[in-house]
Amino acid sequence: GAFAALLVHRMYRDHVRRIKMRKILGELHKRIEKLRLTTEDLLKLAETVNVKVLKREEETLRRVASARKDLSRVSPQRARFLLRRGVVVALVRGCLWERALVSDEEVKRIGVAQVTEMAKWGEDSEYELNYLRTIHADLARTFPHTKGFERKGRYLPRLEKVLRAYASQDKQIRYVQGMNSVAGLCCLSATDDAQAFRLTNALMRHPGYRHREVFGRGQGRDIGFPLACQLGWILDRLMEKYHPKLSVHLNKTLAMMNCPKGMFSGRNVGFMTLKWFLTLFASVVPPPVSLHIYDLFVADGHVAALRAAMLSIADVESQWLATPVGDTKVLQPKLWHHKADPDGCPSEDLRDTWTRDPWALVTAIRASPPSVEEFEALRSEYAQLQAMKKTAS
Repeated sequence: GAFAALLVHRMYRDHVRRIKMRKILGELHKRIEKLRLTTEDLLKLAETVNVKVLKREEETLRRVASARKDLSRVSPQRARFLLRRGVVVALVRGCLWERALVSDEEVKRIGVAQVTEMAKWGEDSEYELNYLRTIHADLARTFPHTKGFERKGRYLPRLEKVLRAYASQDKQIRYVQGMNSVAGLCCLSATDDAQAFRLTNALMRHPGYRHREVFGRGQGRDIGFPLACQLGWILDRLMEKYHPKLSVHLNKTLAMMNCPKGMFSGRNVGFMTLKWFLTLFASVVPPPVSLHIYDLFVADGHVAALRAAMLSIADVESQWLATPVGDTKVLQPKLWHHKADPDGCPSEDLRDTWTRDPWALVTAIRASPPSVEEFEALRSEYAQLQAMKKTAS
């Protein structure tokens, strides 16, 4: 009887365990089913959201394409007007630049296939390979802190293609360091490789800009960089007129270094002017800022670069006047724009003048001297002086 009772007890205990296990399994089944339904609902919601996002992206792309199409029909004068107003959206910047710089015939003539063919230049001789090595070295130095230009960034192949294609066409200059910054901003603004090349080629060779002359090499005792020398000479004259105290102060520092007068011109052109005018400020301020300077450059030519320089001079005048004569800080181009000596190139630690909203920055640059008439008069005076020097020699 005791054995039977023990057996019955064990059977009852096993029965209770099975009941508890069934309850636990039933509860787990309910939870799993609930999770399954929740997962299905979430997947449906995600699919709905994805569809909406895709529709929005398609709508955005359609609007951008429509805006680009509309802007491709505006006149060059209208494109320059929009650029001067400082209301340029990054997605259509390339279209506005192209309308202001490039003829319809050139747009039709130079496509992606033509640029790809031109970009094969650089490997046929040791002469070409020397330029190609310089281009490859400069790719890594071009806006390294900007998205798309980092190592293996999506803009680097485009930049290399544009620089090689341009070098194949400009047989006199080929490639000079600094062109990478100009072409880099064109790559950043363009919609494809062909447009990037057309913009770079136009900035360099268009009769109203001819920025390639900044990179011209010197012969004999000529230091080269003819357009940079011209702009530097004009800037010295403007500083003497609008900031005479600063001009005298800086000339005293130059005298202590046994350098001739003129902070930005003559033999002193390498101190400041090359950094400012060679790359049109792209090597001293980051792309988000330099793009707005380029907008004005496309609209008005090199007078816009002089106005940006004059804004820099006005911004640092009080600081440099308080600096002791002989302090070489004044010879560091970046310190005219940055709060401290920047570690990066260029650094984001800009002076307040250069961190204002784009519209205010563009307005400030446009309000700075010189006027177009004053610029043309000074340019004519410089040309006469150069002609007199050649006659005397």
